This record gives sequence, structure tokens and C-alpha cells, in this order.
Amino acid sequence: MSNPTQQSVLNKASKDKFILVLDLPNALRGGVYTPTVTQGTSPIEFAVFGSIVPDVIIPTIAVPFAGQTLNVTSYTRPNYAPLTLNFVVDNTFLNYWILWNWLNVLNTTHGSIYGGDSPTSKMGLPEYQTVFSIFAVNEYNQRVASWTYYNATITGLGGITYNYRDSTWIESNATFQFNKLDFKLINPAIT
Repeated sequence: MSNPTQQSVLNKASKDKFILVLDLPNALRGGVYTPTVTQGTSPIEFAVFGSIVPDVIIPTIAVPFAGQTLNVTSYTRPNYAPLTLNFVVDNTFLNYWILWNWLNVLNTTHGSIYGGDSPTSKMGLPEYQTVFSIFAVNEYNQRVASWTYYNATITGLGGITYNYRDSTWIESNATFQFNKLDFKLINPAIT
């Protein structure tokens, strides 16, 4: 009988197996900003690489007591740092175009105004925010863990460097700000 907490030294998580699943914000659904693609408009999946999970910090408070200083929890979480995701641009530039349109809703290129329909969505949150998840994938391409980012909005889209003498994939990045982060194991061996 094996102990589920003991693992082989070969069981390692790989840095190149992450998938972003992005629900389009309400401001991108319908109207001028709806992507016209046959697979539908939401959710969108593409592979990401680079720094993905931000630091999770709950700071301590130093409390002087009886000539000593005790560190106790503050029970608070500071704002999360912006999240930058690196991705490979697909051969139709669709993933880049969708992210570009999301930024364009926030400040339109033609009018320099907000391009959405209303200040809030049906859930009471701004219509330009969304929820997205990043899934870690094991060696069998099964999703094993997820990080879910709530009230996320795009704040930047990286440039594209092109060179006709370089035949490698085009890479870019996008920066997001979010309010809440949740981590879960999918079908964990330990319950």
C-alpha cells in the first residue's frame, strides 16, 4: 500500500505547460467589438509562458510585549501586483487582436473615450472586467491545478518585434490588474 503523500523524484511540474482560459468581458460581447470568428467569442484559450503566478503575501505586524517583539498576522492582503502573461501570437493574430480590442474599449483609438455600453454589467461589476483562469497541465496534457483571477482588466499589451530574417514565433505579452486570486487543485490525490 503506497502513501499518497510520497511522490517519485520524477514527478515534477513543467514550466511550459500552462493554458489561459479567458472569458471575454461584457464590453467585448456584441456590437462593434465582437470578434467575428467561427469558434465563438468566449471563452478563449491559448498557451502562455513566463511569469504567471504573483506573490501572495499576508504581512505581519510587530507587537512589542514584555521586552520582546512578537510578529502576529495582520489578517490583510495588500493589492496584488500587476500580472504579466507572455504568449505566442497565433498565425491569424486573433489572440493579439482580442486583447488589443479590450484595450481599445477602455480608450477608443478614434474618439479617446470609453467604448462600452454602460458603466456596470448585470452583476454590478464594470463591464470591462472579467474572470480568467490559468491551468497547469501535466505530462499527459491533463489540467491539474488552476489559478482564477477575478475582476481582471487588461492594462497593457506588449509590442511585436518582427524581422524578416528571423523565422521564430512572434511573442508578445499582456498585463492585467485583478482584485482576487484563487488557487485550486483539480482532482487532487490528497483530499
